[in-house]
Amino acid sequence: MVGLVLALLAGVVGASAVPAVLRTGVVAVALYAVCGYTPAKLLVRRQLPDAWPLMVLPLGAVFSSIPLAVLGLLHVPLKLSLAIVITLALVAVIRFRPRGPRVKPNRARLEQMVIALLLAGMVALVSLIPIFRSGFATVPGQNGDAILVVGSATLVEHAPPTATRLDLPINRIPLQWRSKYPIYYALAAVSTLAGQTPIQAFATVSALMLALTALGLFLFARYALRAPPALALLTAFLVPLDRIVMYVTVHPYYNELWGQFTLPFILLSGWLYLTQPGRRNAVLFVCFVVLGLLAYPLMLPFPLFFLLAGGWVLWRRRDGSPGWISGLRITRPRMSAWIWVPIAVVIAVPVGFVLVRGFFEKTLSALAVIAPWRSLAGWHGTALDFLPWPRFVGMPGSTWLDYVGLAVVCVLAALAVRRLRSDARWALAAMALATALVGLYFRLRTGGELFFFKDLAFLGPYVLLLALMALGGWLSLRSRLRLVLGVAGLVAAVAVLSAGAAREIDGTFDNATPSILALHRWDRALAKGTSVRIDVPPSGVQLWATYMFNDHPLSAVRPLGGFFPYPVQGRKADYVLAETTQPRPIDASGAPLFTNAEFRLWRMNPAVPGPDISSRRLGDITGVPLGF
Repeated sequence: MVGLVLALLAGVVGASAVPAVLRTGVVAVALYAVCGYTPAKLLVRRQLPDAWPLMVLPLGAVFSSIPLAVLGLLHVPLKLSLAIVITLALVAVIRFRPRGPRVKPNRARLEQMVIALLLAGMVALVSLIPIFRSGFATVPGQNGDAILVVGSATLVEHAPPTATRLDLPINRIPLQWRSKYPIYYALAAVSTLAGQTPIQAFATVSALMLALTALGLFLFARYALRAPPALALLTAFLVPLDRIVMYVTVHPYYNELWGQFTLPFILLSGWLYLTQPGRRNAVLFVCFVVLGLLAYPLMLPFPLFFLLAGGWVLWRRRDGSPGWISGLRITRPRMSAWIWVPIAVVIAVPVGFVLVRGFFEKTLSALAVIAPWRSLAGWHGTALDFLPWPRFVGMPGSTWLDYVGLAVVCVLAALAVRRLRSDARWALAAMALATALVGLYFRLRTGGELFFFKDLAFLGPYVLLLALMALGGWLSLRSRLRLVLGVAGLVAAVAVLSAGAAREIDGTFDNATPSILALHRWDRALAKGTSVRIDVPPSGVQLWATYMFNDHPLSAVRPLGGFFPYPVQGRKADYVLAETTQPRPIDASGAPLFTNAEFRLWRMNPAVPGPDISSRRLGDITGVPLGF
């Protein structure tokens, strides 16, 4: 009902985008199901016998993206890599038989899993409302990073991730993003299998990651925080509707979205290892922490504070012998060293020298500017102001009433922490307090908008989760007053979070519009080797114009520059492109050759003086990384 109301309010009137979304979604779910089925049975079936099916898709995201990235770094073509990964996964499904008695979930627990999957799917559909409203599969939002993401996915479809290809829309993946190759392979794999472009598959893959985030929140609340099943399901549905979570998904912050997805699984698997040391829990933790930190290194403080505080409490409770080392039961490999050492070296070289190196470069460059006397100018996002505090916990606006709502949420979260058992209490309290102080620190600093946003965008949903747990906890008490307050609070939460999500969705439109996508047809219609001058003002629209005319040498009078790839600065070319809102370029000749709602393309006056220096090589991507 909530999703239907949001869709109607957003103006969705047709189903034109449904076939493309369904095609991508089915392919992505099938890929993750095949790749995650065996790891889930092997790593989770004993620890969480009632919930291991919910871990299939999340583990499928891990065991597809990372192997594809490693094979890509070994210069294996993507289609061959997909064949290898899928074949090995299918062989494992057929041949693997876990030891021990088979445990069948009872009906109530089976219903919980089905409801959790349905709620996750509903959340994904809510995030796709801008696509359904547009009527075609495209990239939504107003974040220029998305152009680099789809360009990076296009590059790894045709070349190794470290390659430079002048014939592709993005010549090379930014060096600052080198640790993130797995998540670009995830998009490239789905688009390749679905027979669509990364632009067409982008929104659906993002929606799937939001759905997996919802599953992670359910499992974390249910098994780490011991929330009752109904309450855990409610938080899995409502927390992803938090306006900041929806903002990250639809605008879109693709890299951060993958960090958002992995965080609850890192916290859960880390907690399982701390409380039940063993090899399976250790491997489960390593799988999620590796993908999470490669995708989004700036997420590190959250699991770090959570696990350090929780581990300290458990270490003291067990008199310094928690069994974290002995529980690994490390033994010598069964294979001969002549076999496993070369395999380990072949895998370790690309992983260590590219992915791990990228993680440390990103982390160290961020740590270098934490000191108050260091400038944040290189990390300052010019298009991002300090977002209001209430937005991070689901409030729809920034009025005094929203700040009252923020205060209520924080008080409820504190009450929920007090009711947790001591080890989880200190772990969550340490994570929340430490990262809140980090957010406050960057709020007080000049140029700290981006760090402030990134920090609180991770923290806010967990504060909201705790507040919902406090309200849900009152429903089980005998006090009539608290029962009434709990019901009223949950009803208010549904209304407020829906209003915040609706406001975010209502303000989200196409990033790659039909007119922008039409430029690709213009690009194909022009004679091979002819050059185009992009007169579109420096903006995301200029980025898309550059992206779409990738088959021709390009130049621009005012290139955007900075972190994004840009054409060389020049005046003379064979053609000139401008927006319809701009005056006719002074160098244009005759009537426009092509025109649509947003753009016009002219032949350039051949008498324009100077050499034509247009090039298919885009400007170097330099400076401190702004894309996360």
